[in-house]
Amino acid sequence: MRKFLSLIVLAAGVLFAGNANAQTKIGLVNIDNVVDYVVSQLPAKVNMDTVGQQFVKDSVLPRYQFVESEYNRKMQDIQDTAKSSSVRAEILKSMQADKEELDAANSVIQQVLQYKQSEFLAPFYEKAQKAIEAVAKKKGYTHVMAPDGFRVFPEGDNISIAVLTELGLKLPEQPKPVAPATKPATTPAKPATK
Repeated sequence: MRKFLSLIVLAAGVLFAGNANAQTKIGLVNIDNVVDYVVSQLPAKVNMDTVGQQFVKDSVLPRYQFVESEYNRKMQDIQDTAKSSSVRAEILKSMQADKEELDAANSVIQQVLQYKQSEFLAPFYEKAQKAIEAVAKKKGYTHVMAPDGFRVFPEGDNISIAVLTELGLKLPEQPKPVAPATKPATTPAKPATK
């Protein structure tokens, strides 16, 4: 809510600020949609779900597998009645730490995957930002905002297509809206006169 109010105050300030001679022109663009489209147009198709999986496989899973094998080994050790109760208590304490690490592994893996995805996308966001700035300058926009902060905005001010064009991407043909079929005008039949 605070972010929304800040955005409203910012938008109102932008609209009413400045000198009387300056004209404010606001454009809208969703940079996430632009980057998604850019990535979808790469020659080698990228599945964002697989970005970072090799890193997880090479770096995170070996630790997970080691801790899991240690946990299983300790499980057998704790059942050994020949060990003293104090030794078994220490093993149990160590097992609890291993169990916590194993339970946290999924969260760690998700964090690593998100980090690797953002690392992969960073150059695309930088390129998109530069294209947004170029389009804003060419078209005379003083401000460019993300549309998710607004409920209603004019379609003509959405510069996403111009940004994709600035990035040199060929857009797929959009189907032309079909005009509703009009019926030929018919004149009502005149009543028969006698």
